[in-house]
Amino acid sequence: MIAAFAAEPLVLHVVQTVKATAALDAQSKKIDSTMTLDLSDHDLSMHLETTAEKKTTDLDMVVVGRAVYARIGKAHWTQGSRSNFEQSIADIATALQPIRNPAALTYVGVETIDKRKLVHLTAPKTFPYISADGQRGTYDAFDIWVEEDGTPVLARGKISMVGAYGMEIKGTSELRFSKFGGPIEIVAPKT
Repeated sequence: MIAAFAAEPLVLHVVQTVKATAALDAQSKKIDSTMTLDLSDHDLSMHLETTAEKKTTDLDMVVVGRAVYARIGKAHWTQGSRSNFEQSIADIATALQPIRNPAALTYVGVETIDKRKLVHLTAPKTFPYISADGQRGTYDAFDIWVEEDGTPVLARGKISMVGAYGMEIKGTSELRFSKFGGPIEIVAPKT
């Protein structure tokens, strides 16, 4: 596990960008999504924007204490119990920590990214990928750049998975991390 992911409580901000192509038989479509997420211990605030075939869908989810608030687009917020969403929350948390075993990474060198000197590590083997919505797949290639103390800054990977009806999905995922340790305050939306 990258050192910062072991922090208790885990507090961070991340922006994940996924660009993929979904193909079934001879038809294919491009899917782009951006997830912006703030995590503060067991509370989180997530905005997911997905574009496919020139149609954009927005999804928001806020988890505060035992309550989960969700909405699609600009609809009214709905409120539910955290216990009904535990798997979704667990999938989001798992997606934030793409690699858990540091032995699966090899040292590449020190590189300058966004005017910061960062340690570049790569995964020489494939390993499981879990999307924020819980779909399972594989990281076919993976690189991560961390600060000297192990705090992640940037992760990029090539992903592949098989979706519904045997649809093959291939693309890239990029995670940009910041605000490890916070402070980040998650507040319930006005319903």
